[in-house]
Amino acid sequence: MNHSKTANHDSTAKTRLSAGKAGGAINRLLELLAWLCKAAALAIPLSGCQLVNMARFSYANATATRDWAGEERSTTVPFRMIDNHIILPVRVNGSQPLNFVLDSGAGASVIIDSRSSRALQLKMGGEIAVSGTGTGPDPTAHIVPDTRLSLGEASLEGLSVIYLPLEAIPFFDDLDHVYFDGVIGTSFFTRFVVEINYDLQLLTFTEPSAAVEQLANLGSRWREIPLQIKSGLPYMSARVTPKPGQSVDVKLLVDTGFRGSLSLTPASHDDLDEPTEYLESIDQGLSGDVTSRVSMSESLALADYQLSGLPIGYALAGGERENGSNGIVGNEVLQQFNLVFDYANERLFLTPNASFGTRVNADRSGLQIRPHVAGAIIKGIAPGSTGQASPLKPGDIITSFDDMPVNYQSIAELKRALASERSSVKLCWLSAATNHCQDLPLANRITDNHPPNP
Repeated sequence: MNHSKTANHDSTAKTRLSAGKAGGAINRLLELLAWLCKAAALAIPLSGCQLVNMARFSYANATATRDWAGEERSTTVPFRMIDNHIILPVRVNGSQPLNFVLDSGAGASVIIDSRSSRALQLKMGGEIAVSGTGTGPDPTAHIVPDTRLSLGEASLEGLSVIYLPLEAIPFFDDLDHVYFDGVIGTSFFTRFVVEINYDLQLLTFTEPSAAVEQLANLGSRWREIPLQIKSGLPYMSARVTPKPGQSVDVKLLVDTGFRGSLSLTPASHDDLDEPTEYLESIDQGLSGDVTSRVSMSESLALADYQLSGLPIGYALAGGERENGSNGIVGNEVLQQFNLVFDYANERLFLTPNASFGTRVNADRSGLQIRPHVAGAIIKGIAPGSTGQASPLKPGDIITSFDDMPVNYQSIAELKRALASERSSVKLCWLSAATNHCQDLPLANRITDNHPPNP
């Protein structure tokens, strides 16, 4: 929370970031957790044993305690943005740092089956079911009791976390696809004031009692937005204008684990209509495929700040979201601000940063890509897109674009290039151990697919 401290940590953070880049490959992230962590809403099964396990899980997380390595009740740690996810170094039971996603939309902290997490030799507790997005069966996970998660000088002791084995995650095909080791969820948000400085790529965790003065003196550029904290998750009011002349007040989950801009559920609100001009998107969630329609909005208003021309994903299935919300606001929007979450007082502070007003376009290639240890793997290709007309196919790995190598740091730039107004992007890719290079034409994919009745 201390901004002078944040500035002082800048050089240290950059050093740590450089070390993280050199160390390598398998590090993270998601989308996860449309990721994943929408995972974290736990589905209570009917079996007696699993009900007991759920009760133990809830009790352990309610009684977990803060611990500080030093006397100062605040700590600042660097993070990286990978594919629009916040990746930070987390130690599990005193381990070397692992790569975790900071996810305000996760109801629990999660450890993913990865090469790094396998080395921890965690002691598994009972099984529980988790509910995710998608049409497949819900996966089975394990509870890992009495876990210590540490970031910087701050720790939570006595946590129970969810462990997801690889075979329970259709999101990943093998260990080379696993690009993060876990998820930090609501347990940290409820116990700390959490500042996200996207400009400096620094996270600050402060004990609430130690943050009172700093919060009171944030300055005139910061805006305070009330939050509703329900089941440990933050909801805010906003105003979305899907098209000219149609403005709707909505309740949104503030979700740093969602890599997109906006997701809305028309069935949850009488004034939210399904779009008539859209592209159809099929993505992969924790429990399988997720289908939505993507359209461009007129604007989104948060407090007195307004963003124009954002892609909105409209869910085709389901009605009212949990806790009466109408959708999700994700990192494509949130990273245009610096944020402070104060769960204890149910409020969010935000101020525009250097990225404020950045244009976010809808994809023009049809390629559904994810981070991979060797570049960006193609998970699917939209019918009728320029990607479908190209030699590219699912399973191919894009290794460079415009002669720039594709890695965890550059995949977001690749996606921006594929959504840009350019006529084409030069891609090189690996297919069946053979290298190929070709210009991929780009074309608008949002069309009048479902015109209204005259």
